[in-house]
Amino acid sequence: VASGASEQFTNTTILLIIVITLADWCGYIFERAGLPELVGEIAAGIVLGNLALLGLPYDVGEMLRTNDFLYYAAELGVILLLFLVGIESDLKSMLKVGINSTLVAAVGVVLPIALGLLASISLGTGGGLLGWFIGATLAATSVGITAKILDEKGKLTSKSSGVILGAAVIDDIMGIIILAVLAGIAVGDEFSYAGLGLILFKAIAFLVIAVLVGQLLFPPMIRFTGMSQRTGFWAGFSLCLALIGAQMAAFAGLAPLIGAFVAGLLLEDKHFKGQAMKKQTIEQTMKPAADVLLAVFFVSIGTQVRLDTLLDPQILLLVGVLFVVAIVSKGAAGFAIVGKGFDRAGIGLGMIPRGEVGLVFATFAYHHEVFDSSVYSAMVMVVLLTTIAGPILLKPRLKHF
Repeated sequence: VASGASEQFTNTTILLIIVITLADWCGYIFERAGLPELVGEIAAGIVLGNLALLGLPYDVGEMLRTNDFLYYAAELGVILLLFLVGIESDLKSMLKVGINSTLVAAVGVVLPIALGLLASISLGTGGGLLGWFIGATLAATSVGITAKILDEKGKLTSKSSGVILGAAVIDDIMGIIILAVLAGIAVGDEFSYAGLGLILFKAIAFLVIAVLVGQLLFPPMIRFTGMSQRTGFWAGFSLCLALIGAQMAAFAGLAPLIGAFVAGLLLEDKHFKGQAMKKQTIEQTMKPAADVLLAVFFVSIGTQVRLDTLLDPQILLLVGVLFVVAIVSKGAAGFAIVGKGFDRAGIGLGMIPRGEVGLVFATFAYHHEVFDSSVYSAMVMVVLLTTIAGPILLKPRLKHF
């Protein structure tokens, strides 16, 4: 037993060192090239997952899937990602964000889903749940990637930037609700309108109950936790909070990611009045751990991309068509704005990068056998292409902001 445990420890350690080191360096190289770090991390995974094409007898993707620790680390990374997305969001700000952000978000969610579903059916890839997941993968905007570009160019406080950031947050929320519904159908294995209504009801009920309970319990919990000013104490509290939210959602029959997001969303600024620790400090405390775990997650995504499947002309056609759909559908969202003083084309371009949340959709569909390896590989490539193309198209347009 000791020998077996020692061998498992060695295998996990070596694999973890390889994954994190390659992810860090590839992320750094891509970032220096002006591309998002996550593109480099996924590229690292694609290299590791396709070593067999070079004649090497290693299936790193299978190693990651069958290693319990690394599989859980990747899952925990996604939970922390959604928890941090929730922390960065604000219920009151979302309600005040304005009609333009809401319009852009609505069009930027409905249009990609509709066109993605239509494209999937037209190309013979499939309709039903598969088509809906394809559309939903194209619906979410990566607010982090666009915000970084706007910040670098000193445009973060412009009117058009405000619409982009507000809309990106709203369509993340809409995406989470859509994921809750699609996840419930995927796990249930059978579609029915009654079942759909039940899942939607559970998602809304979970959010409402969580908000009500959070308003009652969070203030005393934060005051009690505030007795200690140690950073590690708060990091432990935050991690447990994310895990409790994830588990509560699982008990309710929803994806654990939903609960982690809601847990972060309920950490409102008003609960921290009189405390030395603030909401932003929790975010800064949790981010390094989340970044390491997310590196494992993004590498695991890349390892499951099969480059040989992309040699299939039908799959290449799917990638090309969905990439065009992804660009056009988000680009058109900017023209939903009413009023003057906005750069509509620039706002649409700012909504193009899909990034993390889109990958969460694709990975969920793959793990629940909605996507096969070919469709999954195609969707990851589409998300990567939008993540690369978005900043390239947006930067020249910023002079109009």
